[in-house]
Amino acid sequence: MTTKANDPRYLGVLRWTLYVIATWSFAWTVYRAFLNVEIENNEGWNAYFADAAMGKMPLYPSTDQLITNNYPPLSFYIVGLVGRFIGDPMLAGRLLSLVAVVAIATAIALSVRRLGGSGVAGKISAAFFVATMSRFFMPYVGMNEPQLLSEAIMAFGFLWFLIARSNDRGYIGPILVMALAGFVKHNIIAMPLTAFLWLGLHRRREAVKCFCVAVIGIMTGIAICYALFGWNFFFNILTPRHYSLKRAVHIFGELEWVSVGLVICLYNAWVRRRDVNVQLCSWLIAIALGSYFLQKSGAGVDINAQFDLVIAVAIGLGLAFTQISLWPITCRLASEQAQAILLLAVCVRLLASKQLQPVRLIFDSSFRSEIAMRERAMTDSIERVRRIPGDVTCGRDMLVNYRAGKSFVVDAFNAEQRILAGALPKDAIAARVAAGTLTIVEVDRRVRWPE
Repeated sequence: MTTKANDPRYLGVLRWTLYVIATWSFAWTVYRAFLNVEIENNEGWNAYFADAAMGKMPLYPSTDQLITNNYPPLSFYIVGLVGRFIGDPMLAGRLLSLVAVVAIATAIALSVRRLGGSGVAGKISAAFFVATMSRFFMPYVGMNEPQLLSEAIMAFGFLWFLIARSNDRGYIGPILVMALAGFVKHNIIAMPLTAFLWLGLHRRREAVKCFCVAVIGIMTGIAICYALFGWNFFFNILTPRHYSLKRAVHIFGELEWVSVGLVICLYNAWVRRRDVNVQLCSWLIAIALGSYFLQKSGAGVDINAQFDLVIAVAIGLGLAFTQISLWPITCRLASEQAQAILLLAVCVRLLASKQLQPVRLIFDSSFRSEIAMRERAMTDSIERVRRIPGDVTCGRDMLVNYRAGKSFVVDAFNAEQRILAGALPKDAIAARVAAGTLTIVEVDRRVRWPE
């Protein structure tokens, strides 16, 4: 079912309400990307390693150092190269994150079309993704962090897989693209697993072929990493991390951010369970949900573990919007009325957020004063750290350290995890402070944007 030009005006109003929410919320993240304020505490960490990829220090440090790089290498080269072009790897990472959001939204819209959704449904899915990310996952939108960049590559790899599925040929290319995305960030598994599940059930010979090619591609990439970085690559990537199932249980509270879209997708999955396209989307949602649960059991795992699920729900929402007239509970409603109710529920949930920055930026002068105050606090903190002789650590607020031109000598979180695992002595940091070779500075809390 497609949306027609003579649809009721209220349906058009609701569609445009969603588009405005998405655009306005995203506009704030674009504005914030250019502010001299720390968005999240690992922005400086990523900037240091982008510099490392450009030759300023080893990209994968030795085990006797108090810094660790447990990310694959590709993002650091991409950010480093863009940073050289524009003159600032921090800004480069932020801009790439913003571009990635638009790219993912585009891939979502095209994926909905490939799965039988209408053109309007594709736009709604894309707007839902942008709005959800900009409202509930705001710290990561326009942040110097490679998760969204990797998700964008993976999303286009998955779209290419859907195209190959439609043509019933050319499966190897998209599988290789998804493998490549793993060398940008290696925690994105829902889309490739869904592709392999479908191939295993419907095209077993192609599944075996693609699996072999994927293994060869991944092993080749790992071999290149070993040739470039030696054993330090493996020591860093396999850095110990504490895991707890008790921690993972708390994910159910965080599902509130996609709750309305998820419920809609689950109902459509049940009602339309014989539809092969809905089945594929349901597998994607289920695998993304399982992946999210497993990842959140790890210490320090942030909300980015849910991004696969947000993408999957966005695609599923487009299919539900297209097929809602076929639902038993909407049989007494006109299709336009059912679609309007769906959009109203989505818009109400998106508006029910404490993130009011897009509105306050325009209508609240005190908020604009707060922005200026935070930028001054960052400038003052950078100057204070710059004047301190020798090595300095600001704990997890590494952007101040980075902007002050200090060497990267302590990665507080990963050092703590290595100490807990017995890979470093308990006094690894304290010993350096006692020896006078390291100064710990507590920076002004205002340098970091509040969540």
